[in-house]
Amino acid sequence: MSRAAVGASEAVATFVAGRHAGPEFDDALGTARARLIAALTALQTPTATSELASRALASYGTPLRRVFAEATTLAAAARGDAPIVAAALASSELAGRGETDVIEAIAVGREVAARLERALSLDAPWNATAVVAGIGAAAAAARAMGLDVDAARHAIGLAATQAAGLGVVDGTPADALACGKAAADAVEAALLARHGFTAASASLEGRRGLAALMASNVDEAALCDDLGRRWISAER
Repeated sequence: MSRAAVGASEAVATFVAGRHAGPEFDDALGTARARLIAALTALQTPTATSELASRALASYGTPLRRVFAEATTLAAAARGDAPIVAAALASSELAGRGETDVIEAIAVGREVAARLERALSLDAPWNATAVVAGIGAAAAAARAMGLDVDAARHAIGLAATQAAGLGVVDGTPADALACGKAAADAVEAALLARHGFTAASASLEGRRGLAALMASNVDEAALCDDLGRRWISAER
């Protein structure tokens, strides 16, 4: 039976919460480690946009304000990975986890984003980074916090219901804003799910889910087949 037959949301949540091993996973971890090192380097020099965002959100909760600012800092250097790396870092810190957990979370989040990018034909007005990487960031946050399958599915659903971003802002500070918001929403979604907040069971593929709203087509097989066995994010 194809993994698509069990539903995309369930398949992705099972992948997020599952154990992974093998040479392709090792390659994915290697890429994730490189992304982490690059991000930590970039974070040593905040951008004008991220400093503005940090000042503007001074009253925002500290963990979410920090992940927002860090994702805006990473937006120019990491682009599609910015929300994922920032969410993995923040969520691992909140959960008291170490560098190995951060790297695994980045690898899982990048894989979810890569498969969503392949599976969804997003309509032109949407900012693909904000939407696709935002869901990947929620997967990374769920992984870093050690959520089980049900909670991971809810975290993905909570992030999906907030997914947004306009393609017209590409190259403007609002583009970095979209990265920051996606990362903060992802961490918030994982925290809510960890405390029992729920979402729809088929938030990605459901009749009124993310794909129905934003995409002209969704290929569930492209998202779910060989998920956890083949790491397409490591092939890039």
